Amino acid sequence: MRRGYVIWILLLPLLAAGCLGRATRHATAVTTVSTTTVAKQMHLTVFTMRNGSLVATDVSVPLTEATAAASLKALGLTAGVTIANGTATVDLPDATADQVAEIVYTLTQYPSVQRVDVGGKTLTRADVDQYVAPISVESPAAGATVQKTFHVTGTAMVFEATFVVELKISNQVAVKETVTASEGAPNRGTFDVALTAPASGPAEVVAYEASAEDGRPLHTVHVPITVQ
Repeated sequence: MRRGYVIWILLLPLLAAGCLGRATRHATAVTTVSTTTVAKQMHLTVFTMRNGSLVATDVSVPLTEATAAASLKALGLTAGVTIANGTATVDLPDATADQVAEIVYTLTQYPSVQRVDVGGKTLTRADVDQYVAPISVESPAAGATVQKTFHVTGTAMVFEATFVVELKISNQVAVKETVTASEGAPNRGTFDVALTAPASGPAEVVAYEASAEDGRPLHTVHVPITVQ
């Protein structure tokens, strides 16, 4: 057997291994990687009934322009809704009294809605005022994330229209403001106060009326938030 032929025979396994290595590397290079697309989210405020009172709550929902329908869904309600001439008509004839209050307060937060037709009645916020606590914080909603300087807004029906708003961090009072609503009891007034948090992280907005008799907190409201 010729020497060149012997060398060729000996090299065949090495050449085969080299080809196999290149094929393996090529196969690895073209492996398809699957990805998951995450739907964009938006935040809405809905008013839910807790212990007989409406509470503003922050919810995250898929991004949509149909905010009225998304709000109803966030309330756990499946119902059609149309808006025309300032009236939101909700197709929910068997709505309970609590559900009606939640729907009215949630939908009338939008500028295009002044009244809600639900259960055969056309209602405004004044018609469900019995479900609103003496001090009602509408913004920030419970669970919301806020900037270090943010506004606390809502309505109050308190003596001489005066009450206290605090920002607590680690259960300690970091900021305290005396607030005057636009009207005092027996009327319900609006309020807006700016707070600046000294630090980021979990926090709580606390609002209450100080008793004229002994200063103890009355009608206390707790709103958990996160400061960016």
